[in-house]
Amino acid sequence: MKILVVGMGLIGGSVCKTLKKRCNYTVHGCDIDETILKTALEEGVIDGTGKMEDGIYDICIVCLHQRAAQPCMKQALPYLKKGSILMDMCGLKGQMVLEFTNACRIEGLYYVGTHPMAGREKSGYSASIPNLFDGANFIIAPTYGTNNEAVEKVSALAKEMGFVKIVLTTPHRHDDMIAYTSQLAHIVSSAYVKDDCMDDAVSFSGGSFQDMTRVATMDEKMWSSLFMDNRLLLLHHLELLIAHLSEYRTALELQDEASLQLLIADGRRVQEENVRKRKKDLEEKEQNQNELDKG
Repeated sequence: MKILVVGMGLIGGSVCKTLKKRCNYTVHGCDIDETILKTALEEGVIDGTGKMEDGIYDICIVCLHQRAAQPCMKQALPYLKKGSILMDMCGLKGQMVLEFTNACRIEGLYYVGTHPMAGREKSGYSASIPNLFDGANFIIAPTYGTNNEAVEKVSALAKEMGFVKIVLTTPHRHDDMIAYTSQLAHIVSSAYVKDDCMDDAVSFSGGSFQDMTRVATMDEKMWSSLFMDNRLLLLHHLELLIAHLSEYRTALELQDEASLQLLIADGRRVQEENVRKRKKDLEEKEQNQNELDKG
């Protein structure tokens, strides 16, 4: 099987390194930076270079930001190999899945929208590693018209790459969950560090401070576009957060310790339920990983 990886950044570079380490496929890379391609060739991360318009690949994996991915895929559609799979690893799915599912079907292709739930604080090809996806979740967002066989093929490839849990969800549900679990956390972190105490925070900080501030170093161009492209769903969760924060502020202003205790207890209850669920998921992941290692 011939695979083309478009975009050799953190995700794309890690995809190439993982495929070469774990699988026996021909892997080509595509990137606007010729230096990255040269480095990848020298390191044996890819077998060659190419582009989607070559029309020779069984799977094209697009690892670009969605604003760059969509025009790139649109331009290449007429040239892709008939019966091949076009998949993306963009951070948002939404209308994109509907559009490319239909467009690929017209061209005699199969489209599968995916999102690997893995990453690092650093970005770029130099940060890519061959074990980035080990034990991670792999999201697939099918819609009406998505080919089941293509989904199964992509799922099998993801498992070969080290992903443990394959999660199927709708494009809207995906974007809603990403707004809450990722984008909102980045906004909170960015706002949290804008405090007078930040100048000397390191001297007084522990694990909770590090957890709250870790993702504040995000790239402003990439993340602002992600926020804007998912604006309505992100606004919904941001407004809920502001409302809950206001409850704590009101309790403090009124010196209402009883209400404050109830708010804290309610938060603890929600988190304890989440911890129990995560523990169960981790146990399932460990069991699946053990079965994968034995296989």
